[in-house]
Amino acid sequence: MAQSKANLPKLPLWRGILYSSGNMSSQLLQWSFGMFLTYYYCSQDNPEYPPLLKISIVSTALFIGRFVDGFLEPIVGYFSDRTRTRWGRRMPFIMFGGLPMCAFFLLMWFPPFPPNTLGTALWLIVIQTFFWLCITLVFCPYLALLGEIVRTSEERILLSQLMQIFLLVGTGVVMALPAFFEPIRAHPQMFIIIAAMGFVSIYAVVLGVPETKYCGEHEADHYSIMDALKWTFTNKAFLIFVISSLFMLLGFQTLMNGLMFVITVLLRLPESYLPLLFGVIVISIVISFVIIFKLADKYTKKFVYSLGNGMMALILPFMFVLDRIPIHWVNLNLAGLSLKLPLTWGYAVFFLTGFPVAVIMCMGLPIIADIADYDEKLYGKRREAIFFGAQGFLQKYAIAFTFLIQGFLFERYGYSMENNMGVKLLGPVTGVFVLIGFFIFLFYPLNERTLQLDDTPAARLLRRLTGKK
Repeated sequence: MAQSKANLPKLPLWRGILYSSGNMSSQLLQWSFGMFLTYYYCSQDNPEYPPLLKISIVSTALFIGRFVDGFLEPIVGYFSDRTRTRWGRRMPFIMFGGLPMCAFFLLMWFPPFPPNTLGTALWLIVIQTFFWLCITLVFCPYLALLGEIVRTSEERILLSQLMQIFLLVGTGVVMALPAFFEPIRAHPQMFIIIAAMGFVSIYAVVLGVPETKYCGEHEADHYSIMDALKWTFTNKAFLIFVISSLFMLLGFQTLMNGLMFVITVLLRLPESYLPLLFGVIVISIVISFVIIFKLADKYTKKFVYSLGNGMMALILPFMFVLDRIPIHWVNLNLAGLSLKLPLTWGYAVFFLTGFPVAVIMCMGLPIIADIADYDEKLYGKRREAIFFGAQGFLQKYAIAFTFLIQGFLFERYGYSMENNMGVKLLGPVTGVFVLIGFFIFLFYPLNERTLQLDDTPAARLLRRLTGKK
């Protein structure tokens, strides 16, 4: 049994900021992968830089990498829950996995073989598979720390929002760099900057959060990985949440994979305008953080999460008509700097996506932490990592399928400026997936009152005998 939580010190805000900064590493590396890798290897619209590989080969390679990695998630979660070291249960994985994670990320952008060869295809398969294995080793334990270093619902939502602020910083860096390194195929050194920043942010967690001080000592638990998975996948709240989140992820991640094509093919804007359009989303997300915190305080996490998913399902299909919305160019002269900016109603579509994106960013981690709390009340064991591992196990396969979905749409219906129906279909197809997830999550059984209730078998029996609710 874990050390009594009442005897543990409260995490200071500055240490919470250092913990949250690790999320920037996750976003820097994973967002760069999802945003640029397919575009980097397959773009057809720059004759000076022909594709490195066919879209079908890249989609298959990425599917293989995520499929292999998926098996590792619950295994890492299981061993993290049962690890006992002087650094704690989670920190050794972060400490020893961070450096190779950044190294494998960097190697993906520098294939040593000629374009469209077997060597390049094998390089992509092997290197990105090891990259995702390291991501799992680091971030499954990292996320599991959230439910242990802070313990109230308000603290978890606040820390989750701090994590999302660093996520936005990381995303902003990823979005802004193409403006300085355009075209990115000619300037892969931008990924050296991303890898270096990822390295610094993840080791800020190692240096800034002494796990044993804020999480306490844990006695060794004796249960098998099959027992852990059985307890996890028979948890009704977890199953409903994770299945719902998988459909949301199928939709949202498929769109994110193709966002560079939405901007360059549908809107016909240069790569350098990516930060401008992303800035519209960021403004909306920052405003939404305040709204979400107030909604979660007044209502429940379930209500807020459902609201975000419902809005996302309604907004995504509008991506189909982005190329029909005219763009007007405006010349601005600011402090002697001449700027040419595109004006379009498409900004409204991007702005409206900010709220559901903010909900997804803020509420997923606290919901999993709540599920782990409820699980502890039922079984008396603290097992955050196995929940994150099981969720990651399923999410990796969902993400793997997003590359196949994108590859099918692009290969079947086209992804060039002259033939762009595959890019246009991203919106309606992804909207359907998110809508399915919205309806599934309506059956989620936990709320703030449920979590405060003593729900051990003995307490349930006592309430039955006494007739108390």
